Amino acid sequence: MIDDPARARLVRRFGEPVTAWIDALPDLVATLTARWGLTVVEAVPGGTGVAVRCTTAVLKLTPDHDVAAHEAKALTAWADIPAAVDLLDTDLARGALLLELLHPGTPATDPARVVPALHRADLKGFPPLRARVDFLFETVLTGRTGTYYATEHAKARKLADDNTPTVLLHGDMHPGNVLQSARGPVAIDPRACVGDPAVDWLDFVHGGYDLHGADVDLDRVHEWLAAFKPFYS
Repeated sequence: MIDDPARARLVRRFGEPVTAWIDALPDLVATLTARWGLTVVEAVPGGTGVAVRCTTAVLKLTPDHDVAAHEAKALTAWADIPAAVDLLDTDLARGALLLELLHPGTPATDPARVVPALHRADLKGFPPLRARVDFLFETVLTGRTGTYYATEHAKARKLADDNTPTVLLHGDMHPGNVLQSARGPVAIDPRACVGDPAVDWLDFVHGGYDLHGADVDLDRVHEWLAAFKPFYS
């Protein structure tokens, strides 16, 4: 279910103890697919676990149950917003989310359209952007490169602490996390936090996408891009 490269990615992220979760994954999938009446089509490993595409839904599993709970909370906040994937059910004690199966589920043709809609949700109860910035620099980037970019991290922290309007951010917004559906582009895989709306536009500005209804100061976007330069190198 998880090949060697995917296993290595999960070990880098969670450490050697995650191998026990990986080894138990087939039994976990069997238990949950039986519970929800699912038929497995394929498993797609990711950075925090695995997404199991089934004929009627997507079963998403992670060894970090806090990640599952946080994603469930974000998708609940966006429950009435068509620009976010629907959360159908959860088993948070097993780190499992049952998600809407999007059709055709291909990369969205106009992914930036989802951002203004997501920013209209209630932001109460979510962590601040500063915490997300620290995680990205101290855990994700340093773990990937072996280098700690202290100057850029300090710039990003300062931007996160600026007195700007705040919204509920997707937190990991890039074209790969927006899929095409019958109702248009739909965001998946949030890491929701509260902060400067410019952050959700970084990949779209960097990639030259059309910014439909952008609720953002482009000067702020470019300041963030300068601080996040190690992620784009």
